[in-house]
Amino acid sequence: MKLRNYVPVFALIGFIMLVGNGFALSPVAKSGLDYALTLKTIRSIRIMVENFGDDALKKRYADIKTLFQEAGENYYGQNFENSALKFKKVKIELISILETIGDLYLKRTKEILDSTSKESFDTLIEYSKESGLAQYFRKPYDPLRDVKPYAPDKYHLFHDRQKIEAYLREGYKKYHRAKSIFEDPEIAVLRKKTTLTTKNINNLIESYSQVIFYCREAKMHGIEIHRVHNSTELGKSMIKYNVTHGTIIPVFDDTIPEKYKVDANDNLRLIHAVEMKKLQKKQSNNM
Repeated sequence: MKLRNYVPVFALIGFIMLVGNGFALSPVAKSGLDYALTLKTIRSIRIMVENFGDDALKKRYADIKTLFQEAGENYYGQNFENSALKFKKVKIELISILETIGDLYLKRTKEILDSTSKESFDTLIEYSKESGLAQYFRKPYDPLRDVKPYAPDKYHLFHDRQKIEAYLREGYKKYHRAKSIFEDPEIAVLRKKTTLTTKNINNLIESYSQVIFYCREAKMHGIEIHRVHNSTELGKSMIKYNVTHGTIIPVFDDTIPEKYKVDANDNLRLIHAVEMKKLQKKQSNNM
């Protein structure tokens, strides 16, 4: 996932905060900025709710859309004072739902990274020039006399270990970056306040959006580790689903563990349920 996907939201929030610090915004200008920010945020979390939301989260999202509709009607009707008040309520609700999603993403991110950790560190230790295995890679193998100390389908790890190490480093770095933002004491203080300024509200939206961004980056690195470890399965997936290398998508890629394909789809802004229908259609066509 690229940072540019989040830059418009961050830039818009920054502009609101910057202008707000200089002079008071008119209701017209404030409503316009709030409209753009809330619409952008509601659009962005739709995929997250679709992919990971339970019934309660989906209900909260539906309620937010209703609140946004009411605020938008006032905005288009040029009742800017009322729309500004209603957009504030929408943003308060967005903070709550973003906090829930951020917490969920942090847990899934840690699960994905931890699922790769033991095998990854074993790879870093065993598949190196100093481990002793390298000598066996260089020697001709006599099936009558020799014993292979490694599985043939793991040979690629000798060359891919540096790639795995890079993914591991970046994955955990991004995860801990997200976690530090989520657990920032200043955010905890703001969340306890009963009255929030526009600056407070926009800062919270930006912070939770950053948590989700870094989690997606971290999950991507964890998924890539799985893909490297299971790279010998890629050819089997292409045959199994009758796809080419250039058209393979997460639901057709069995180098990704089944339970993390939803995260791979989410990282690409794809709705997992829709992608699963593609898989079912492909499977039925291949029967």
